[in-house]
Amino acid sequence: MVLGRRGRLLIVAASAGVALLAAGGVALSGASHPAPGQPAVAPAAAPATAAALPSPPTSSPAAAAAAVAPSHDALVAVSVATVWNAPDQARAVDAPSLANPVDVRRWTSTMTLDQKLWLVDRLATQVLYGERVSVREVRGEWAQVVVPDQPSSQDPGGYPGWLPTVQLAPTSTTPTAGRTAVVTRPTTSLHDPAAPVRELLEVSYDTRLPVVAADATWVTVATPTGGRALLAASDVDVQAPGPHAATGADLVRSAQLFSGLPYLWAGTSALGFDCSGFTASVYGAHGIVLPRDADDQARAGTPVDLAHLQPGDLLFYAYDGGKGAIHHVSMYVGNGMMIQSPATGKTVGTGPVATPSLAPPFWGARRYLTA
Repeated sequence: MVLGRRGRLLIVAASAGVALLAAGGVALSGASHPAPGQPAVAPAAAPATAAALPSPPTSSPAAAAAAVAPSHDALVAVSVATVWNAPDQARAVDAPSLANPVDVRRWTSTMTLDQKLWLVDRLATQVLYGERVSVREVRGEWAQVVVPDQPSSQDPGGYPGWLPTVQLAPTSTTPTAGRTAVVTRPTTSLHDPAAPVRELLEVSYDTRLPVVAADATWVTVATPTGGRALLAASDVDVQAPGPHAATGADLVRSAQLFSGLPYLWAGTSALGFDCSGFTASVYGAHGIVLPRDADDQARAGTPVDLAHLQPGDLLFYAYDGGKGAIHHVSMYVGNGMMIQSPATGKTVGTGPVATPSLAPPFWGARRYLTA
């Protein structure tokens, strides 16, 4: 039996049916070693491919990585950085996810089902371009970090894990209270201010970058490496500090953008979500910070019964007939339907709340909108 961690359901779609391969709260044995036949690889800067556009740097990735230091903050300098539970356990197949620039599309598309299952309890989460992390330790080419914007009961400073130093840029600045451009399309591109037709980097939904200037066509943003780039005004929501008004219908529309997207364990980007990464990212893009994992999300909301569900409410599922550890979360969309990123081997999809396989493990529902 393969075991899942921290409220993330793992189901494998097989030709003969669906097999439950998860139980909550236990890490896989041998998690610090690569799978048989998969040699460990070290993270390194890699040349860009056609699918991985280069970041707009002001210094080389290697030079930036060398300046990353413990007890300091750093910014993510790649489109999607994957955070591991331990350093030095990646396989050769994971190389596209470890470099700067990354190529997450190639990584996820070339892995077999078994190779994706191997990621369970080895990956912790993902962080997006420009996201701030706090560095706790540097060990060779890896940095131990916590992610402040991904709250977790595992660490009061944020979600913990390890990522390649080459994917980080040092920062001496404190978080600003100015406007932020939040990507609201599944993906969009940063453009060169000197030649706007030139694309610099593909970035994911819920990527957040400080706004320098804005007009009806372009939003100029600051990049984590100290440069400037343009985002199409139609692809972002410019948010001011403070509470951001959102409705359940807004959340549902955003969630439905990802129908058909394959599940990725620990995923928090438009290139693959896990169940709680999906719900946290949708809420996050609307200015509402949820904890990273499903069990923590369940503790954060206001209880609501099934008879009074509203669009945007989250539904939680647990082992032992709904009385044990929480392992999954979905979002209510209205009319008795919910949307979810269900499991490895499956895709984001909408179905009835009353789906027979989901009735026994139903744990409860929670609401996060106040109006």
